[in-house]
Amino acid sequence: MSTLYQRYQVLKAEQPKKYARELAGLLGVSEAELTQARTQDDAVVLKPDFHALLSSLEAVGETKSITRNEYAVHEQVGRYENLHLKAGAHAGLILNPRALDQRLFPLQWKSAFALHEKTARGERHSIQIFDAYGDAILKIYTTPETNMTAWQALVTDFTAKNAPKLVISPVLPAAFNPYPDSALIEQEWRAMTDVHQFFGLLKRHNISRQQAFRAVSHDLAKKVDNRTLGELLKLAQNDGNEIMIFIGNRGCVQIFTGVVEKLMPMENWLNIFTPTFTMHLIEDAIAESWVTHKATANGMVTSLELFAADGTQIAQLYGQRTEGEPEQTRWREQIALLTDGVGAAA
Repeated sequence: MSTLYQRYQVLKAEQPKKYARELAGLLGVSEAELTQARTQDDAVVLKPDFHALLSSLEAVGETKSITRNEYAVHEQVGRYENLHLKAGAHAGLILNPRALDQRLFPLQWKSAFALHEKTARGERHSIQIFDAYGDAILKIYTTPETNMTAWQALVTDFTAKNAPKLVISPVLPAAFNPYPDSALIEQEWRAMTDVHQFFGLLKRHNISRQQAFRAVSHDLAKKVDNRTLGELLKLAQNDGNEIMIFIGNRGCVQIFTGVVEKLMPMENWLNIFTPTFTMHLIEDAIAESWVTHKATANGMVTSLELFAADGTQIAQLYGQRTEGEPEQTRWREQIALLTDGVGAAA
């Protein structure tokens, strides 16, 4: 029995309410390393054939997918249907608006495990995918509606007979261009005809999103009060208009589209609950909030983008919009109500 696994068992007994992510941090290892140690008990290593794994998940039916970063958690009940991903591709998606809707970056995925845990609330089955740094990219849990026969068959099919060695890479800071050409960035921003062209702009100039926002005029990107998120969610809840909430990490972005049914701030957390979606976001971790306007062939698209002090993008919010249609009027009015006339925040 490994020393790490023994230490984990002791710590888990002492602090049973902490999540594996938190226990790994207290043990001084990545969550992937901790999960590897648990293969002596309640975890098995899966083959890292992620394209085939995602394709096979359709057969299990309903699951609950959890995508998170350090500051926000996005939980969505849905089905792995409508997968658009070519083997070896840099990016793909699960396209089920108002249900399981994900943007996938599988080249960031390095290891996967299946877990069968015994908890105070009963047994839990999950598939957990990690990146090269040992951070969880995506966790997929069974629900009472999951086809467990298909789930067990999937785990058996993908269990690695000769598990590859787990290698954890150190996280290196991004090396962005310290002297971007602000005039050229603004020119290219104004020439965009699709919001997805923004990624190309960032890549061409080797800059972060925040660098791009600082480079352009306030009619394109404006820094706003960090309380804007909470106020915007209240407006959306009261008005009942559909919004989109994007939360993700290096390897997966998960998207909620719908109405804010139950908004429950609790201490420093903003929480949203619907029957199929849950969000938890640490409000006082928001160090910068930006309202941006990006051009499309159908007019401007407005977003609220939130960042932590370390540069992590915590979340993005949009009004619900179908591709090829103009932006939702009520969403634009809500953003304007909260931010017009405020100017750039300090």
